[in-house]
Amino acid sequence: MNVATRMHSFGAGAGAALVILSIAAGLSACGEKGKEGKAVPRPVVQDVEVVVVRPAPRETMAEALGTVRARTTAAVAPRVMGRLTAVAVSESSVVAAGALLATIDDTTVRAQLSSAEGAVAEAEAAREEVDGAISQAEAAKGLAEKTFERYRKLLEGKVVTQQEFDEVEMRRTVAVKELERAHQKRVQVSAKIAQARGQAAAARAMLAWTRVTAPFAGVIVEKRADVGSMAVPGVPLFILEDPRGYRIEASVSETYLPLLKKGTPVQWILDADPGETSQVVVTEVVPEIDPASRTFTVKADLPAGPARSGQSGKVRFAAGKGTVLAVPKRAITRAGGSDGVFTIGARDNAARLTMITVGAEFGDRVEVLSGIEEGDRVALSPIDKLSDGARVEVRR
Repeated sequence: MNVATRMHSFGAGAGAALVILSIAAGLSACGEKGKEGKAVPRPVVQDVEVVVVRPAPRETMAEALGTVRARTTAAVAPRVMGRLTAVAVSESSVVAAGALLATIDDTTVRAQLSSAEGAVAEAEAAREEVDGAISQAEAAKGLAEKTFERYRKLLEGKVVTQQEFDEVEMRRTVAVKELERAHQKRVQVSAKIAQARGQAAAARAMLAWTRVTAPFAGVIVEKRADVGSMAVPGVPLFILEDPRGYRIEASVSETYLPLLKKGTPVQWILDADPGETSQVVVTEVVPEIDPASRTFTVKADLPAGPARSGQSGKVRFAAGKGTVLAVPKRAITRAGGSDGVFTIGARDNAARLTMITVGAEFGDRVEVLSGIEEGDRVALSPIDKLSDGARVEVRR
């Protein structure tokens, strides 16, 4: 046999050996995998307490959306027209009662006041003149009366003629008329003084109105004008709120109008902090129904706290009796950021982690909105030893 033949024979033998080794290794591996792949039975969780889900009676609750508002709010508007010359506050400014908020150009009002005060001075001067005229007329009348009495006696004694007596009598009549006219003029002058003083008082009031002030202590929550803007009577420049008290105003379906009245207890929930609830009572019910939304307004004063005007919230109140599916609170576990319970299969006694949607709490139970059905068995304990698929032995 030559060298090539020997090499060929050696190669064939080596290949066969490699195949045999590969098969042996494969069989060995299969044997090991079979050992490791044997199904190891999971341990049975002993003494598992379960409860059968049944409808539970409870008082049903209704909710209505609402908005937090200050109990005392004022839209501060000017009482005179004019250009704003100064604005002393900004939004969120805290002001005291009577504090200056803005000033309005008072040039015209000051001119009116000056004119009215001038009219008062002129009328009072005229009254002094009339008072002097009255004094003179009274003196002239008194003299005429005395002369008349003297001439009457002289006429009886035929010392003076009838013509002389008539002249004296005429002078007496003229004196009386002059005194009457002086008194009438005084009445007219007094009326002019009163009118002028009224105009002056009105001008002073208008001058005071050019200073827009806060009607009560509070916080400026809205500023609607700046320097140079035109102030118009009745058009608000600022919104002022008293931060010492807030209330929630909710729009409630007309269906619940018979259930809510002043003094009815309700819960309020602030959307910014839904975990915090508080019990309050209805302080006012506006029974008028909005024809567009078919709702009426309910107001409830809020306790001191973090609520601020404009925040959204809810009002929750009892709306009658009903039944809901519920489970004890201790049956609920958290998984992946969601709520779940372990349901126990009726045939295989296997635990299954079932995700649920929870509703309101009442007592030691929680309403379940979805995820389980009536008749399901739910594990109560020991929850920490259960896992999805675990076999359990139910406590008798």
